[in-house]
Amino acid sequence: MKSLSKLVLVAVAALWVGCASAPDTTAPPSSTDLGAVQLTDLVGGRHTLSEYQGKVVLLDFWATWCAPCVASLPLYDRWQQELGPQGFVVVAASVDEEDAPVADFAVKYAPNITVMRDAEGAAAGQLGLPKMPTAFLIGRDGRLIERHAGFDDAGAATLRDRIMAALASP
Repeated sequence: MKSLSKLVLVAVAALWVGCASAPDTTAPPSSTDLGAVQLTDLVGGRHTLSEYQGKVVLLDFWATWCAPCVASLPLYDRWQQELGPQGFVVVAASVDEEDAPVADFAVKYAPNITVMRDAEGAAAGQLGLPKMPTAFLIGRDGRLIERHAGFDDAGAATLRDRIMAALASP
């Protein structure tokens, strides 16, 4: 019984560390070529971020088991609807291992954003993903503006300000 309690405690601690609400805006490794980051759509097609050149991209890594993701995706969905005509795109990359819950979750919480998959974690590893959720704001030139690890209201307000500034830039 003691070993079961220890196992449960370790699992809860891992989820706590892996899924966070407090934002962290440190940057990924500077050698990362963001345009080469590859993701898979929900029907198996491969895509790179270079397809979004000329747009301001919010690349958000999320998972169906992540409580802050449940809060962030509907907000990002609203931003997509509002700011999409100005050249803003949200790409939500799920790190879930199973396909089925991803599509259902996306339809329920974020029907207007582009949902991709990173089930093997290749893109997350390439970008040095620190925790869930983590959003990367990428400018029209394809360069990283900022990384936001975690999600809360204050961080969301700051991120929106950065998005608006990026949209105002040529």
